[in-house]
Amino acid sequence: MNTAKDKRKEQQACLPAGRGPIVAVLGHIDHGKSTLLDYIRKANVTAGEAGGITQHVSAYEVRHAESTITFLDTPGHEAFQAMRERGAAIADIVILVIAADDGVKAQTLEALKAITESKTPYIVAINKIDKAGASVERAKQTLAEAEVLVEGYGGTIPCVAVSAKTGEGVPELLDMLILVAEMEALKGTVAAPAQGFVLESSLDSKAGPIATLILRDGTIHLGDCVAAGVHSAKVKKLENFLGASVREASCPSPVRVYGFSSVPQAGDEFKTFADKKEAEQYCEEQEGLETQKRGKEARDAKAEEQFELPLALKADTYGTLEAFKREAEKQNTEAVSVRIIHEGVGSITENDIRTASASSRALIIGFNVKIERGAQDLAEKLGITVASFDIIYKMSKWLAEKIAERLPKVTVEEVIGRAKVLKIFSTEKGKQVIGGEVLEGVIKRDLQARLMRRGNDVGRCRIAELQKDRTTVGAVEAGSQFGSLIKCDIAVAPGDELQVVAVVER
Repeated sequence: MNTAKDKRKEQQACLPAGRGPIVAVLGHIDHGKSTLLDYIRKANVTAGEAGGITQHVSAYEVRHAESTITFLDTPGHEAFQAMRERGAAIADIVILVIAADDGVKAQTLEALKAITESKTPYIVAINKIDKAGASVERAKQTLAEAEVLVEGYGGTIPCVAVSAKTGEGVPELLDMLILVAEMEALKGTVAAPAQGFVLESSLDSKAGPIATLILRDGTIHLGDCVAAGVHSAKVKKLENFLGASVREASCPSPVRVYGFSSVPQAGDEFKTFADKKEAEQYCEEQEGLETQKRGKEARDAKAEEQFELPLALKADTYGTLEAFKREAEKQNTEAVSVRIIHEGVGSITENDIRTASASSRALIIGFNVKIERGAQDLAEKLGITVASFDIIYKMSKWLAEKIAERLPKVTVEEVIGRAKVLKIFSTEKGKQVIGGEVLEGVIKRDLQARLMRRGNDVGRCRIAELQKDRTTVGAVEAGSQFGSLIKCDIAVAPGDELQVVAVVER
């Protein structure tokens, strides 16, 4: 039998209450973003990341001043802009980290753009104040030049000076987060069905599809039916941010969910439903919306002819796949169109090779994934190029080189020399012996020439023979006079100009 105290607890759980903030930490590469989070959570992850760059989004939970704060760590490298934008959109508050010895940089401006577009409140953390040459005032000046006015510098944006290395200023930064969260009056209803966003997703060879969810509201339980975009799950297993199994999780916690039938898209909104049928119906509605969107994109696609390079992309997580696609699509130009024909998470398999083989010239690129032995053998047999990388900019360089190799060469005529006709020595049918002077560049035997008269192109000639100082030569350069037998169906006259052209590949 429920006591009055139990009933009060149930009633309170059904009412919106203040919840801790979800915080994204954004900033330029190497400005100490991950180091700051490492200090807060007392764990070092940077050293284990390839190239010293954090290339995945992670979520962590800390307790401070009796409040729970959920931190999202997003990569700072340029290629991971989509992941930063998603982090800013999901977060309640953003910490914008800039280095006191470096100021505002390219990814700082990208982060500011994402923050502004998502209308997310933010705090500036001026990091590395322990370094020689650090200047908080100079950092604030670069912020002002980027139209970011912090408190005490003519504006209202909170600003805290910190050292992620020594910990100086970090408690004050956490205090400021709690204060801003209170001002934002963040609410969550523990008893409500969970909803929020897919922060990250991946395909595990043993466990299958896994998604990291950020709970904006409600509670998720083992056995719940979840829908994210066009993907659904009956929750088989839940893990907290420490990797420990739990039976439930409430907002604003991050939680890893096992049980999806396929890998959900990072950034998609998720909802929980009373039963599997409702979840599947929601997924069908989302699939209809996706179909409409793809149709519109196809209609809006450029109609002009381009060299098209088909790509199949595989990555270890969907977040990395997004960054991977963005970096590959940077190769698009007026002459080149990169088309993603296949994408997914997990190892490169024989099925990936077969899919790519349907498109001529297709490349298969992996990021942080293995190429299965059978897939490698099949690729060699079919002549499909396969490569895998663990550093994003190495992939970009390799892809640019492959495009340059495969891009069809365009033959164009290039004027290499101009000559003025001074005298006509003899004329036969289709042949004339002329004297002239090279005005510019060089003229060469056996090349074609445009016959120009008063600025108009009146025909074509071929330089059949060429002499200089009564000696047969292959070429005559600017400033020299020459004699030439030219083959031309049009009568050449003194004063005409010959523009000698060479056919070159570009």
